[in-house]
Amino acid sequence: MTRSWLSALLLLTASGTAASAQHLQWQPVPPLPALPENAESANTVVGKPLRWEPVPAATESPTSTLTSTTPLPSPTTLVWEPVPPLPALPENAESANTVVGKPLRWEPVPAATESPTSTLTSTTPLPSPTTLVWEPVPPSNSIDPSRPTTNDTDSKTTLTPPETLEQAKAIFNIAQPGSSAYLPLLRLSPSVPTANMLPAEQLRITASNISPFSSDSGTGNQNYAFNLDLGITNNLLLSGFLSQADDPLNALPTGFKVRPANFWQSYGAAARWRFFEQNNWQLALSGSIEGWDVGSGGDDSFANKGDDASPNIFNNSGKRVFTRNLVGSLSVPMSWNISEQWQISFSPGVSFLPSSQGAGQGGAGEFYGTNIYISSGVRFQPLPELGLTASIAQPIGSGTNSFDADLQFSRVPILSAGLNWNLNPRIGLRGLVTNGFGTTPATALLTLPSDNRIGYSASFVYTPGTPDTPQPPLTKRQYSLASGGITVDTALVPPNAHTEIWANGDSGGNVNGFVGYSISNIFQLFLFSGGLYNNVPQTTPQARLYANDGAWNWRIGGKAVAMSPLRGAPFWAGGSITLGRNSDTVNNTGQGYVFAETTNTWEANPNLAFNLNPKVAWSGAGSLWGLGLSANWQLAPGWQLIPEANLVLNALEQSNGTLGLRWQTTNTVALEAYGSTAASILDIGQLLSADELRWGARVLISL
Repeated sequence: MTRSWLSALLLLTASGTAASAQHLQWQPVPPLPALPENAESANTVVGKPLRWEPVPAATESPTSTLTSTTPLPSPTTLVWEPVPPLPALPENAESANTVVGKPLRWEPVPAATESPTSTLTSTTPLPSPTTLVWEPVPPSNSIDPSRPTTNDTDSKTTLTPPETLEQAKAIFNIAQPGSSAYLPLLRLSPSVPTANMLPAEQLRITASNISPFSSDSGTGNQNYAFNLDLGITNNLLLSGFLSQADDPLNALPTGFKVRPANFWQSYGAAARWRFFEQNNWQLALSGSIEGWDVGSGGDDSFANKGDDASPNIFNNSGKRVFTRNLVGSLSVPMSWNISEQWQISFSPGVSFLPSSQGAGQGGAGEFYGTNIYISSGVRFQPLPELGLTASIAQPIGSGTNSFDADLQFSRVPILSAGLNWNLNPRIGLRGLVTNGFGTTPATALLTLPSDNRIGYSASFVYTPGTPDTPQPPLTKRQYSLASGGITVDTALVPPNAHTEIWANGDSGGNVNGFVGYSISNIFQLFLFSGGLYNNVPQTTPQARLYANDGAWNWRIGGKAVAMSPLRGAPFWAGGSITLGRNSDTVNNTGQGYVFAETTNTWEANPNLAFNLNPKVAWSGAGSLWGLGLSANWQLAPGWQLIPEANLVLNALEQSNGTLGLRWQTTNTVALEAYGSTAASILDIGQLLSADELRWGARVLISL
């Protein structure tokens, strides 16, 4: 009975009853007897009804009961919830009060001397005899019994029970979700579905990006995608999706002097019905109906240069060809769970795509056509938080899924290998190396237009309603650090359901804003990050593409915390990533880039914190690699000095520094003033030099 004190604690917290400002006695809770086969319901044991009676008021110090001076109520329903099963009693244990021959010590909670903050309090009276009702405990409220708390690493050591309510709360706050709280993968890659399902009424949201590692066009080729999955029942899944790619063809077609513009936009819905599940085998039927907008030639970016800005690949009209296509797919995914760690999936299918484009717009030209294919893959999950995937999808019909610079269409296999990192059951990050470029069920077989090239996919997966990472509350100082730095960020995020807003302007004419919302204790979603660049020296390709005068930048992304002193680590560590583009209407650049940063924060003492952040601005026009260094020194209550430096490792002349002063006026509002030689405090601006000192100010609001 090594975890009896934890069972007692859970029973107390689940029932909502408590004692006010008095001594509590702890005792082990024996396991409930198994329900006999001939029992008619959970309210009978060995055919006899259970009778529940109130505990009489204690006339002396109680030894095994919880007593209260609260008057007994009228009869009501007493709700019981099951507790994780107690471990088997060791053979050499003398009784339920010993572990490996050592007695357990149970001590009372001291009486409160003032308004109780460390005792269980309740205005709910104790219930009178009534019907026993059993209800299952949802996964989010359970504690994994495989992760006990001991006073050292010896498995035979006596478990240490909590001596106060605060200790009990601390144990509960560090208890991590069990493996059953992690929901399965629905797809090994866009082209290889599994037969796995989400529970009824469970939602999952995925945002992703696919791009080649290098681009011949110099601007990068990205396919942005958004996917929503909803469990209707345990055996029926509905999905909605949207994706868009609008960059020119990666390879310049043979005989073309101007690189043709290319536009793909997909939107639609899909359904998956699992009609067989037995002995670790699952079989499902999936289908999708999609709209696929295809444009070639002209200008399909934000530049608006006209329909004759580039030729198309379907005919010799020299103008843009645009077609709205109705497409779809069918597949029969099958999955086999070899063990808890290994799952194999196999899926034959067909995608219905048009065989030509351009009819009525200068002449029809060849396109992909209908593809019959087979796909297979494997998932290895050594830990609930970590998984590896590998898959292949091979077209076998008369259709094609790739074309090259000679505009020759062919069939090629789609190969993918991935890493899945679940920060907790709610937040997941997916990385994939693949030669696939499509993201929807009907287009997932397609390679990068004009070039079968290996690329990467980065995905963010949000499963709301699943358990979050528990942690103790942030201190007032840590709340301020969670607001970040100026040009060098911190590794902290505000707690779940908190909102961060800031607005900034500087003497060079830059204007920026930010809105973030924490969807977990360890993840902040960047709902909007962007603004206007002005008077940035146009001395690098990155400055000319992304920071020219009047350039309006908009970005989305997020920041995650992987390690934290609140969960036993010596420092905070995590990372952030943003995606977006320059929507410049003056110089018609309209290009995008990826900004990623590894964040690390160490609190040397309660008044001094240091940050060390490698960072990169990654684009087809060339990448900038940097190292951010900063400190946050609390000079006095509410006042912080923030010195920062960004070393641009592959362009040292772009290195810059910042010195700022933050005044925490209230718990929710802070004001900043700073001087900086950075081009901007926003993303790529941190890795560009302004060549002069800029003065700026910022208002930060936490809600």
